[in-house]
Amino acid sequence: MSRRSGIVLALAVGLAATAALPTTAAADTVTPLSREEASARPVLHLGDTGPWVRRVNEALAVHPAGARFRRATGRAVAAFRTSVGLSSHPVVSVRTWMALGSRVPVPPVPEQPDLGYGDTSDWVRAAQVALGVQPATGYFGTVTRAAVARFQQDHGLPVTGRLDAATWAALGDRVTAPPVDVTTTEQARTSRAHRAALGVTAFAASATARRVVERESGGRCDIVSSGGTYRGKWQMNADFWRAYGGSEFAATPDLATCDEQDVVAYRGWVDRWWQPWPTA
Repeated sequence: MSRRSGIVLALAVGLAATAALPTTAAADTVTPLSREEASARPVLHLGDTGPWVRRVNEALAVHPAGARFRRATGRAVAAFRTSVGLSSHPVVSVRTWMALGSRVPVPPVPEQPDLGYGDTSDWVRAAQVALGVQPATGYFGTVTRAAVARFQQDHGLPVTGRLDAATWAALGDRVTAPPVDVTTTEQARTSRAHRAALGVTAFAASATARRVVERESGGRCDIVSSGGTYRGKWQMNADFWRAYGGSEFAATPDLATCDEQDVVAYRGWVDRWWQPWPTA
């Protein structure tokens, strides 16, 4: 082999080896996830489905990157876990999420959700206004279902009685998008740290908070349930009140100010999202 050929071959081998390694710049772009953030995400196993699975498939270059945790997903997860010093189990656990970090962003919330009979939301109210349903309560009942079905029939759509993607598209500019409810985004649902950063003012002013308060107490801060168990604006019981620091304000919720009750409710919401309030 000539000296020139040897140099060319050495360069080719060096370039190939370099290409096989992740660059420092690429590695620096990945931000690890905190344990708190990772704990808010679901543990994923073989057979699971959903937007989180799709994002994992995309991050680990599983093809096709569908929304199902397939065997190919399991192999990719196992290989990734091994590469970061974890066991080779095909499961996306808290430690897996931490290592994946910013490779897997929070799935976006659909701008116009698929809605049907029994749903309640500001999007239902917006559609009711567009369809002329009165009163526009935000509750998807029989009247709203009939109005949606008529609209679908008039526009040559499958008559499902649901507000699906095709129906939203046909409604178009007739619908005025409601303000984003910061308490019901996917990030608010899955991230305790994100909830903690929102603040009590944004929480109490949200559409969901106002709806819960209206259903629980009618907005009355001094109200007490018939049995005496649930009290105040948010109808908190004694355990909830004490657990989230209510005792620093008053012995029971109904004896505290409305703003103080909001603070305690917010603390509980940060900890458990809307789970304590089925009326949400």
